[in-house]
Amino acid sequence: MRPKYNLGYLVLGISSLLFTLTPSAYAVTPASVNQDDGVAWSSIVENPFDGKIVYDKHFSDDFAFVTSWSKQGINATYTEYWSEVVGYRRVWKTRSVRRDDHYIDERYSDREAITEKRSRSRSPKSLQFSYQGKIYTYNSGAVDPELSAILANFPAGNTTIRAIWNNDQTSDFPIGSGTVEAWKTIFKTDSPPPRFGN
Repeated sequence: MRPKYNLGYLVLGISSLLFTLTPSAYAVTPASVNQDDGVAWSSIVENPFDGKIVYDKHFSDDFAFVTSWSKQGINATYTEYWSEVVGYRRVWKTRSVRRDDHYIDERYSDREAITEKRSRSRSPKSLQFSYQGKIYTYNSGAVDPELSAILANFPAGNTTIRAIWNNDQTSDFPIGSGTVEAWKTIFKTDSPPPRFGN
């Protein structure tokens, strides 16, 4: 006899599974550029979607941390790079070998690894800024007026931001002085209109 399933519980179970697989709505959006794009780094540019924006990158041989900064949002992507052995091939090489009282070149076959580059990208769930002894957190969406004012008044020079990942681990990344200088224009708050007309 075939077991009977309660359709209500089945639907509830599937919807619960989908809910747990859905990424958190409170997460930093990935950057729309990567480290190899030909954009102007650490300089203000006009973007048709974001208006005034500045792109920043920090990278080494095995990772890149790319950010973009506009009033519409702060985006960040961390990409890891590595090489993976996918097979081997036979190659011919030459070595110098002593024969009696002189050296000769000798060819020999050797095994050489075949590698392919791999990469994996992720975005933090939030970013933190330290300003005048206080910590401010950005999660997603448009940059609120308080954080905008802080970024617009950041001290000149390089700074460090903290990325918080989904497992609550943290990584600190430098932000270049050119990007920090661009924040002053991008996040400048508009002066309130006068209370009385002329």
